[in-house]
Amino acid sequence: MTALAVPAGSVRIHRAPPLDPPFDDELRPTTYRPARPEPHEVIPPAAVAGASPECHTAALRFLNLCLELFNGFRSPGQLRPLLRVTEANTVLDELSRSLRRLAALRQAVPSGTPRRPVRRRQLRTCEPRPGVAEVAAVLSDGRTTWSVAYRLERDTSTWRCTALLVLL
Repeated sequence: MTALAVPAGSVRIHRAPPLDPPFDDELRPTTYRPARPEPHEVIPPAAVAGASPECHTAALRFLNLCLELFNGFRSPGQLRPLLRVTEANTVLDELSRSLRRLAALRQAVPSGTPRRPVRRRQLRTCEPRPGVAEVAAVLSDGRTTWSVAYRLERDTSTWRCTALLVLL
């Protein structure tokens, strides 16, 4: 490969034009305009506003128990009293799957590096109707970041998990 010697001052760089001209097949350039949502697709403001303090506390309590599970201080069976009976096996299977995946990620880390605890980075709670909480949380151990989404429903005085999904 050879380099060409160019005398100083012989190369000039021009500024780009403020707007490129339209292409030959484009007589009238169009701009993107997003479609407005239909009135029936608009989410009611009460659903987006947030959650009641009781709902948020229940969501935070359940997430803290999941963090204890991910950090090795609990077994999945200890969460059974907080799960609805009909969905308990599905939720426990999802928790076990995520624990296996987390263990595989931890084994991939070179030995000698300190193990970092899983911590909560962000928590969003929504109460679409009274007695129902939909929660999304971002978790991280400093190397890997993942999310957990779950749904809590109130049975008389106890909040129980009815659905859980871990994206790891």
